[in-house]
Amino acid sequence: MKLKRAFSLIELSIVILIVGIIVAGVTQSSRLVRQIKIQSIRNLTVNSPISTIKDLMIWVETSLEKSFIETEAQNNNPVSIWYDINPTSIEKNNAIASSAANYPIYVDNAFNTVIPALRFDGVNDFFSFNSSAMLNSNFTVFMVEQRRTAGVNQFFLGGSTSGNFHIGYGSSIFIRAGKYGGLNSDFFDYTIPAYTSPIPRIHSFLHSSTIGKRYWINGGVTPEGSSTNTSVLTFYNGVIGNTEGTWFYNGDIAEMIIFNRALSNEERTAIEDYLGKKYAILIS
Repeated sequence: MKLKRAFSLIELSIVILIVGIIVAGVTQSSRLVRQIKIQSIRNLTVNSPISTIKDLMIWVETSLEKSFIETEAQNNNPVSIWYDINPTSIEKNNAIASSAANYPIYVDNAFNTVIPALRFDGVNDFFSFNSSAMLNSNFTVFMVEQRRTAGVNQFFLGGSTSGNFHIGYGSSIFIRAGKYGGLNSDFFDYTIPAYTSPIPRIHSFLHSSTIGKRYWINGGVTPEGSSTNTSVLTFYNGVIGNTEGTWFYNGDIAEMIIFNRALSNEERTAIEDYLGKKYAILIS
């Protein structure tokens, strides 16, 4: 009868070493895959059609290293400033939080498994930016976001008072977009499925003094909302994360692009195609 022999300390050490090497290799491989994917996303961003389209007012996004202060671009860190990466303007239109209480949180891997996001808490997080070019003007807005609650009146883009443009979730089951507050308010609601979990969405909104207002969700040819009302904004102090200082957004925002003119269908769909590829969102 053969006697069973326990592993010696040397043998156990070798086994532990091998397991450690395997775990380290898997971890390193995972990091390498992520680095390759995020670099691909960055290349897509830098080579997007946005920089070739005129009248870009502001462009903020989360994948590029130059979008944030380096020390703030870490998982779960508060973010004080979101840098405008508009390549056509020398003077940048940065989005800035006025105090630490208003800082959203930087979150890794929020979109398309690798793209970071800014997470707004729905209580007091917001950024301000200069949107004066939208006053009495045509404009086109693109936003990429995903809400994280079924709450009502959650606006991811708005202004500080009435007469502003806003877009967000009026309730769990509809999106509200357009001019709001005071006389000549003109907005429309688009019905969506009730909230159950975060769903990434691309929002496109166009205001034209010729055709009125159009709204698309996840791009496409036919708008989800439209109006022939051509009334322009009478006041606007741009805010990301709430509107009128009251209705705050609870969710993740990854990109915002605004032009101070009405883009052509060709220009709009080119940007939507870029956003769809970047965030793995099917263009409808």
